[in-house]
Formats: sequence, structure tokens, C-alpha cells
Amino acid sequence: MRKVIFKIELSLDGFISGPNGEMDWGRPKAVAEENAAEDNWKDVFDMLSTVDTVLMSRVIYQGFKEYWPAAGTNPSSPKSEKEFSRWLNNTPKIVFSKTLDSVDWMNARLVNGDVGKEISHLKEQPGKNFVIWGGSIFPQALMNLGLIDEYWANVHPVILGSGKPLFTDIKNRTLFKTLSTKTFKSGTVGHRYESVR
Repeated sequence: MRKVIFKIELSLDGFISGPNGEMDWGRPKAVAEENAAEDNWKDVFDMLSTVDTVLMSRVIYQGFKEYWPAAGTNPSSPKSEKEFSRWLNNTPKIVFSKTLDSVDWMNARLVNGDVGKEISHLKEQPGKNFVIWGGSIFPQALMNLGLIDEYWANVHPVILGSGKPLFTDIKNRTLFKTLSTKTFKSGTVGHRYESVR
């Protein structure tokens, strides 16, 4: 059966963004840190080799669509961002929203119905895995339905002090099996967990 992978970046104190939605703390930017950034991207592309569909909430869809479609052709984009942009543009994207009437990113389709039924049905179809990037409300809804199979959590060596927390509305105790742990050149530690059911 296909798996749903939740890929998330978070601070040491458990925030997925700063108080104003800042994400600049989660990526090495300086030229001196270029190798560190490539190390993180290699991990992303390793995961993407197992994925053929992206699951998105309205918020993630709108945020990603604002940046990623054009990043592939932007001369100032780093090589890895260009590669990721091309992958994302060409990969099927399923957007779950009760407020959007349509989606206009290539290879995207909108689902307004029951999230749990739709994803349960999709997991039974042939294909590779699914990935969810970031966010908290949509992934937590899937967690509470028992639909996330693996968690790829990158914990960055920074304390934000305040911001948007990852876990706020989890209904049940959840046990995990640790699949792997990796320390990146940036100092970020990647934890890969599997849900124990």
C-alpha cells in the first residue's frame, strides 16, 4: 500500500514558522553554507524518488504556488531549487479545500469532499508514495485519522521563542518506530519515524 509521508521543518522549540510566518531560519543561505544547503536538498531528492503525488491544503497550495512555479526558470535560483521546481510543476498535486473553487497550477486538482475517504481510497491505488509539506492544521487532521505513515522531521538548531507550533490538536497518543536519524552539515538533525499501528 502507498504511504503518506509528512515532511516538516521545525525549530528546536517546536515551531514550524516564526510569529509572522517567517521561514528564513530553516535554510542555509550564505555562500559559505552552500554545501550545507546541498546536503539538505540531497535528503529531499532521496525522498522524492519514492513519491509521485503531493497532498496539499489550501494554505500550502497558495504559498507554494506563489514561489515554486517560477523558481525553475529564475536565473538567480540555486540549482537545487530549479530542480525541485521542475519536479513540483510536473508532479500531480491534490489540493484539499472547502473554500477554493478551482486550482490553476499545472497537474493540480481540487478535492472538496471528505479528506479521510479520499486519501484512504488513493492509498489503495497503484503508485508511489504521497508527500505532505509543512503546515499544521491539515497534517494534524490526517494524524487524527491515522493516515500519516511516515514523519520526516528536520529539527533546526535554532530557538524561535514564539511562532506557529507543530502540534496543537492531536487527539490520541501516537507511538513511532525510529527509522533513521541523520545530522546534516548545517547542524540540522533529520528524524525519520514510522507510525506504529
